[in-house]
Amino acid sequence: MFVLTVRVPGEPVRVVPIDRPVMTLGRSSGNDLPIPDRTLSRSHARITVSGETAALRDLESRNGTMLNGVRIAETVPLHPGDQIVVGETTIEFNVEAAAHVVLDAPERESPLEKTLFRSSADLVSSHRFEAPKALGAEELSRLNASLRILNEVSVELLSDIPIGRLLTLILDKIFGYLTPDRGLLLLADEKGVLKPEAVKFSPAIDASDIRLSRTLLKAVVEERNGLLMIDTETDVKLGTADSIRLQGITSCLAAPLVVGEKAIGLIYLDARLGRRSFTEEDLRLLSSLANAAAIKIQNTRLQQESVAKQRIEREMALAWEVQRRLLPDRPPELPHTELFGRTIPSRTVSGDYYDFYERPGGRVDVVVADVCGKGMAASILAASVQAAFQAWAGEDFGPGKICYRLNDMVNRRTNPEKFVTFFAALYDPRDGLVVYANAGHNPGLVVRWNGTVELLESQGLPLGLFPGRDFPSTPVTLGPGDLMVLYTDGVTEASDPADVEFGLERLTAVVRAHRTAPLEDLETAINEALGRFASGVPFADDRTLVLLRRT
Repeated sequence: MFVLTVRVPGEPVRVVPIDRPVMTLGRSSGNDLPIPDRTLSRSHARITVSGETAALRDLESRNGTMLNGVRIAETVPLHPGDQIVVGETTIEFNVEAAAHVVLDAPERESPLEKTLFRSSADLVSSHRFEAPKALGAEELSRLNASLRILNEVSVELLSDIPIGRLLTLILDKIFGYLTPDRGLLLLADEKGVLKPEAVKFSPAIDASDIRLSRTLLKAVVEERNGLLMIDTETDVKLGTADSIRLQGITSCLAAPLVVGEKAIGLIYLDARLGRRSFTEEDLRLLSSLANAAAIKIQNTRLQQESVAKQRIEREMALAWEVQRRLLPDRPPELPHTELFGRTIPSRTVSGDYYDFYERPGGRVDVVVADVCGKGMAASILAASVQAAFQAWAGEDFGPGKICYRLNDMVNRRTNPEKFVTFFAALYDPRDGLVVYANAGHNPGLVVRWNGTVELLESQGLPLGLFPGRDFPSTPVTLGPGDLMVLYTDGVTEASDPADVEFGLERLTAVVRAHRTAPLEDLETAINEALGRFASGVPFADDRTLVLLRRT
């Protein structure tokens, strides 16, 4: 059976069997394979299966269908390892393995009488051939065949093909020369766990489970050795192991895929009774092939990771541009008042949010919020909170009632571990009256014209933790020259190399020292103080500052 490995950005990887003669894929839920990718057409492409063959056709999609890097214009055949790209989704076409790979427990330690181990580096460096005049006809024929397969694989490695196709190609070439009964290629994932990526069987035998001893894996991958078992029947250690004996194997080959000083996987071959026995020259050839393939595999992986990273960075940059446009373009112009606000994300997008909302009659809402977490999920929740806040502020609700409504909304629409700290202040520029509600947020600062400081402490839990909670509103009046400073914990929790936090006391000292400066200069002074304090330590959280001065 054919299978598709589907990779959609931001979604878990799916392995989907092709269990019907015709399979359509696209954005619409009416497809056999619906894909949540907004860049796809509703009906994007179609895969047809007839017996042992499969073909791909683009359905006149808006953005087209790519096969192995080439845009297709008509029906084209599919081969195992082919890479299909539709929109921002990557799909790998393969044949479902009829066998499984089983890793057995390590065998007991005992001498290796019939097993040959050679350092991978030594095998590759010693793969030197004598001059033709020193070789007989049989040796010369073997030399020519060995050079031919190395050349063929090297030429193929120069082309830009997907990893799946590459691994299948490598096994096909090895089978054409070494004629094993079974072959297997394993690669280490990002956690270092070996996983089978390509399996091949000789037509003369039936597909069956391949059992590998962890002792073998350790010798090949961890110690970077090529391994040759010439006669497993008489090998004291590996020949009596169930992983070898019960499969009727008489000879095995294994070579690590080495890049630099690290093995990223291995190639394993075996032969059964009556077939053949591998030689040390076979091990040298396999090691040379593995060495060349490992570099190509690693480079292809890095290229794919780079492309995926660039795509994510573009998406995040676009998300930040959208989020930035949701923030106030400029503060409102109010009598007797200066206003300033800025958010600096620690990543591309921010979980912080601030807002200025003008109400009829001249009053303005000044809001600062901090969503638990960072990145895209936090920014989406921040945008949702912003939309709801503006709707309820437009109903002329006070800060306490707005917090009550937002608390129930966040609780209802998010997971229990998600919450939002929220500071809402309703300011009247005519008399300087501020009515505020603080839902679990950092205490605001009121710095009077003479330098005395008052804290606008939290009056309740953050939004979203428990529904039905009331949030009291508290009044405070700003006189001429008085300053209100609102911020998120990315400011006060910034750390220095000794993991000491900047803290409220240092922030207060900077604000007092620059309380009469223009607000943009005050924000600059705070950021410069943070930079000196952090001494190069990256800021772990988003930083938001909102400043209001009554003139």
